[in-house]
Amino acid sequence: MQDYNTVEQLQDATVYGTDGEKIGSVGQVYLDDRTNQPTFVTVKTGLFGAKETFVPVAEASPSRDGLQVPFDKAFVKDAPNVDADGSLTPQEEQRIYEYYSIDSSGTGRDTTGSGRDTAGTVPGVEHDAGRDTRGDARRDVGTDTESVTARNEQLNVGTEVHETGRVRLRKHSYTDTETVEVPVTREEIVVDREPIDPNSAEARRETGDEEVEVTTREEVPVVNKTATAEKVTVDKTQVQDTERVAGTVQHEDIEVDEDGPDAGRRDRRH
Repeated sequence: MQDYNTVEQLQDATVYGTDGEKIGSVGQVYLDDRTNQPTFVTVKTGLFGAKETFVPVAEASPSRDGLQVPFDKAFVKDAPNVDADGSLTPQEEQRIYEYYSIDSSGTGRDTTGSGRDTAGTVPGVEHDAGRDTRGDARRDVGTDTESVTARNEQLNVGTEVHETGRVRLRKHSYTDTETVEVPVTREEIVVDREPIDPNSAEARRETGDEEVEVTTREEVPVVNKTATAEKVTVDKTQVQDTERVAGTVQHEDIEVDEDGPDAGRRDRRH
């Protein structure tokens, strides 16, 4: 790392893995308390660089486009979950070395209390808040804080409108034939002959030629049309109903196991 031995050179450098894939960019630089040389860098990975993982500088080498490490992206992202809070405890440092299979014995690397910026060692490099964090990091010496986050899910139930169907009114015209039986009457001629007394007045009446006319009649079906009408209207009405929904939610509980005479006395809730 002779070409990358200052904070300015390492700051925001792009980190590439063994396959040339971009892992992320350098977020913070941790310096050795004795040599003031870069010992660890954090690599911002994840969505929008929201996660930072530690990489030993000794395993990195400069490249034309940034910093090359002998690990792939997945391996770096799975590094120990150590808070990039400006200092590393010896336990945290050891976890990092063990993960990357690096022997830390005899290296003299004690990064406890060393932050991204070291006043007087690398001038002109300031913390995000515009101040020197060396003093703040020194005050954290001896602390070993670990945290576990519990996540609980809830069901948020609402409604949305879906189309369930449509109703259309269409009018069609067609013709049909109806057959109706109608009773009708007609008149028929019946000739009736009966003998009468020749001496009767009716028989002796001399009338000469006589003509009698009888008219016959009959009923004939007559068809007339009448019409009926109706109006069909389609309307909507809302019906209130209740449906039961079910979903699976995940809950996480944290159990605190503590040994010692003061066990159970330090549970503080914020």
